[in-house]
Amino acid sequence: MGKPGDLTGEQWQAVEHFSGPLLVLAGPGSGKTRVITRRIARLVERGVDPRNILAITFTNKAAKEMAERVSRLMPGSRVWVSTFHRFCASQLRRYAELVGLQSNFTILDQSDQTSFLKQVMSELEQDLGRFSPGLIASKIGRAKNRLLTPEDLRPAVEDNYGDPLEAATAKVYALYQKELLRANSVDFDDLLLHMAVLLREHEEIRERLDYRFEYVLVDEFQDTNIAQYEIVRAFSVLNPNLCATGDPDQSIYGWRGAEIENILRFERDFPGTQQVRLEMNFRSTQSILHAADHLIVHNTYRKHKQLLTNNGLGKPVQYWEFEDADAEAEGLARFMVEEVEAGRRAWSDFAILYRVNSLSRRLERACVRYRIPHQIASGVAFYERAEIKDLLAYLRLINNPHDIAAFRRIVNTPVRGIGKQTQNKIMRWSAVEGIDLLEACTQANRITGLGKKAMFSAQLFARMMSEFALSDTGSVEGLLRKVIEKTRYTYGWDNTHASEDDVHRLSNVNELIASAAAYDHSVDGESSLEGFLEESTLVADLDNLDPLSGKVSLLTLHSAKGLEFPVVMIVGLEQNLLPHERSLRENNRREVEEERRLLFVGITRAKSELILTRAFRRDLRGKPETSIPSMFLPELALGQSETPPVAGTPLSNTSSDEAIERHKLKLREQLAALTANKKPLLMTGASLMNGSKEAVAFPTNFAVGMRVRHPQQGYGQVTEMGTGIGSRRTVTVQFESGVSETYVAQKSALQPVGIG
Repeated sequence: MGKPGDLTGEQWQAVEHFSGPLLVLAGPGSGKTRVITRRIARLVERGVDPRNILAITFTNKAAKEMAERVSRLMPGSRVWVSTFHRFCASQLRRYAELVGLQSNFTILDQSDQTSFLKQVMSELEQDLGRFSPGLIASKIGRAKNRLLTPEDLRPAVEDNYGDPLEAATAKVYALYQKELLRANSVDFDDLLLHMAVLLREHEEIRERLDYRFEYVLVDEFQDTNIAQYEIVRAFSVLNPNLCATGDPDQSIYGWRGAEIENILRFERDFPGTQQVRLEMNFRSTQSILHAADHLIVHNTYRKHKQLLTNNGLGKPVQYWEFEDADAEAEGLARFMVEEVEAGRRAWSDFAILYRVNSLSRRLERACVRYRIPHQIASGVAFYERAEIKDLLAYLRLINNPHDIAAFRRIVNTPVRGIGKQTQNKIMRWSAVEGIDLLEACTQANRITGLGKKAMFSAQLFARMMSEFALSDTGSVEGLLRKVIEKTRYTYGWDNTHASEDDVHRLSNVNELIASAAAYDHSVDGESSLEGFLEESTLVADLDNLDPLSGKVSLLTLHSAKGLEFPVVMIVGLEQNLLPHERSLRENNRREVEEERRLLFVGITRAKSELILTRAFRRDLRGKPETSIPSMFLPELALGQSETPPVAGTPLSNTSSDEAIERHKLKLREQLAALTANKKPLLMTGASLMNGSKEAVAFPTNFAVGMRVRHPQQGYGQVTEMGTGIGSRRTVTVQFESGVSETYVAQKSALQPVGIG
């Protein structure tokens, strides 16, 4: 078979590769999904059984798109296309007992996990104020992603001189895992940890799955953590036909455990790897790729490649400055209105991207004010609503009577006289007797200290839940309707006296019923309560983003991964926003590089137009602060931009270098004026100075890579931060003159200028 006309030579090389490990370095917009699906079809064409092929990606949206493409290429084929978490959940249900679970285990969402941890921490009398459940959850999640068990962290407990946070994490982790098993529950990270441990400790299961999945294809390989890496390696021993597709330049999830080294070391771990580079970009114009290329070459943790395209030069990348965040939102709204009214664009052509969710508030308000239809990537938000969580908790407890989190949530919702003390007695009795929570309610007459009214209410609750379980006919919609009817959960929400809030709640409940009906229909008569709950729990922010909605999309840079839009506007190109202040505060070069990759991902979402903005002033942490331009702006090598379509909206639209120099001059003038009036100047992280030798108000807030000025030495760049603390912290600067000097930060005359 010859190369199809719609594939490049490099794409065909990846598609045609048959046996052995394959690494496909796929730049943005290079058609990697097409390559993966065509490769699957080609393997089947060459005699591989579709049931022996496993394709894994990271998001529900990507998995759905990939499965649909495979189905179009090979109707009726049974290739397994899944996300990591869904695949692991399905396998764990088969082998649950080997990891201490039952097959009907509950997958906790983030809020349930937090509640669970609060309870565990209170039992340990852990100081909730000093270490929040969210922080502990993050530390435990990172440990699980690195395949560390509570036993691995035990030395932190035994070391009296260790880090208090590490010791607290180890103590909480141990009890947390014990309580999860007792509740027959897992969190998201457990799905990966349990699966990896299962494969490591049960060779016969590893061999069975390795033999079953003769060909494994993993998309977005740069986002894998250690647990995911070990899982796919376990499937590639007997049949080392692992195809890893990804791009180190788009690794943006280090904060949640992703290891960029997994793709950088792939060829070392899999000898004989064939490498294919997909450098031809079919999405963006030359101007956009020029900016992206010039930005990303400043990273060192990468595999070099260049972005090529046959697309035209296109419009120059535009950089707009605004007086403040309100003006920024107003300017972008007016720009979109002008484009749509002139017939040049549709609403769905636009996407506004931001580093942190807090920046969306003013953008949303501007869209509402200008009557711009818009959507926000927040699929999870629907499942966080109280009425939705309540009803799902009923379904969870029906499915898993050991589910402590679900029991706590609905045993007295609606109110039925089973208060907190009664709940605690029931849960303690359940643990002592080794029975599930509903059985403990049934035996409430045996629980010491329980009043007659509480005992009767508990038994009545158990009887009702038992009736629900017996009435489960396989229709999730039917069961959900029965729960709502029997509990009278929505009573009064649809009458003429219902409040506006109740009307909204009822609308949400109806949406959940519709979702259950859609699930029943989608699985062709094979619906299960377990499957519906799993689908609801593993929902992601992007799952509700509809590219055909006819609306402007507002989403974070992280959420934009895998998407594309004709016009992309990235707001907040400011130091401490992009890059985020955390990466600068910790002076971690690798974190700064991840922030640069994040901007690279945002830029390469744009097909035709890219607009970058910043505001001179922005409210952060509840107070107005003056910003300095992002250190990434000069790296983009932007040329002269066009005049903005909405005349006069931005304060400037010149090239980045001109704007930065003008802004430095303006800030010096502002500082001089404020100093004369003895008024404080609010700055974000670092300040500009008016030429004096006095240090600025925040002299220790330097970061590696930051541009600085010294009254005698001139301009330079921070190359190293010392290990001293407070007043002893040192900073090393390489000046343009070639001289390298080290200063005590607090006493130096160095003037942070962000970028030069």
